[in-house]
Amino acid sequence: MDSNEVMIKIESLTKSFGRIKALDNLNLEIKRGELLGIIGPNGAGKTTAIRMACCILKPDFGDIIINGYSIHDDPIKIKSMIGYLPEEPNLYERFKAKDLLKYFAELYGVPNEDIDGRINELLELVGMTERRNDRINTFSKGLRQRISVARALIHDPDIIILDEPTMGLDPATANSIRTFIMKMKGKKTMILCTHYMEEADSLCDRVAILNNGRIIDVGTPRYLKSKIHGDVILKVKIQKSVDLVNFQNKIMQFSSVGAVDFVDGEFLISLKHRNEISDIVDLFNNEIISINTKEPTLEDVFINTVR
Repeated sequence: MDSNEVMIKIESLTKSFGRIKALDNLNLEIKRGELLGIIGPNGAGKTTAIRMACCILKPDFGDIIINGYSIHDDPIKIKSMIGYLPEEPNLYERFKAKDLLKYFAELYGVPNEDIDGRINELLELVGMTERRNDRINTFSKGLRQRISVARALIHDPDIIILDEPTMGLDPATANSIRTFIMKMKGKKTMILCTHYMEEADSLCDRVAILNNGRIIDVGTPRYLKSKIHGDVILKVKIQKSVDLVNFQNKIMQFSSVGAVDFVDGEFLISLKHRNEISDIVDLFNNEIISINTKEPTLEDVFINTVR
């Protein structure tokens, strides 16, 4: 990647908490204007890496270079460049929505003459103009998340970091947050940590899979899904009495089969094409409980990569 295109460069990042190694020689580059998704199981190191990029935690070893500035040498400068939405944002509940935003605008040094206009713009962006004079303690979780998004953007940062922004939200509110992310896409450099595979698939330019503190794979959603070894996945749920090894060996003899897995009583057969589906199904005789096909998803990639 051209150095002029790189906005965030993570170099050999390592962090331990006691005997637990949260990050293990992590390396990653993020382009200017890119929306990078980070997915991984609980405890993979996602939030630790994010908190280091925001200069909240210090690494044991390694560095993060953000727009040419090091987290070791220029933490104040870096914080001014980032809008951070944590998984569980803390808000001053006695503040009115507009007063909360004004407080953070002043904290980040937004010029006084620009503050009111910026507040109005952001309240409209997150759909909270009518609640501007209401106190935070009257807001639902979804409304708190919206005002937290506005707070993260109050100083017009070059980088936006979102940690599980739609976790636990109702579908309508989650959709409004995703719509906001799409509006910002390409205008800002963004990092999105999420457990929702469809969210990462539909929103992100690239996705990094993190496990045990390391990047296991990274690429566009399309590239990652192509590694499932096929254009379609045949799912066959069977009786428990079958000889699994014998079935797997027989299935792998078909030229269309790229890979075979058996998970929770169900064969997951990755196929390069559909031509041999009926012949594969015939192998099972009367052992089939259910059968269906689906296109490969990012969730399939995730399951195959981190197990």
